[in-house]
Amino acid sequence: MFSYNIHTTIDIDAGAAEIWRVLTDFSRYDEWNPMLRNVQVGVEPGALVRFEVHRDGTKPLRLQAKIALLNEPDALSWRGGRKGILTGEHYFRIESLGEGRCRFHHGEQFKGLLLLLAKGVLKDAPAVYRSMNQALKKRVEDHVGPAVRTITELS
Repeated sequence: MFSYNIHTTIDIDAGAAEIWRVLTDFSRYDEWNPMLRNVQVGVEPGALVRFEVHRDGTKPLRLQAKIALLNEPDALSWRGGRKGILTGEHYFRIESLGEGRCRFHHGEQFKGLLLLLAKGVLKDAPAVYRSMNQALKKRVEDHVGPAVRTITELS
């Protein structure tokens, strides 16, 4: 079986709960997320996820998957596609680094026979994942930053 993995990380100056709150607020993705838009999901294991993947210069790719893992506030993944043909498991994982910092892991594991045909499209995918990471970092830190500064200034 053919497989292809994308794994990206970014460090975020916020706690896991703050990151999780932004990450799972799917109704606001269109405000900040350059990669995933029009996300419709019930946040529970097995729930259907409908979404669009946006990449520069291409039409949005409309997909659906099911929540495969939901472990608040550490991990979320969804899996879609047709087994044996082409599947993908998109994951988000939040790793605490202590002192109000976390490392955000974001990626996808693709498997299937059609992967050989899709590799051309996927070669630029890591940059799209990194753009979402940067946007998440900005969104979280912009919302957490002023409160942290206010507390620090009062000390």
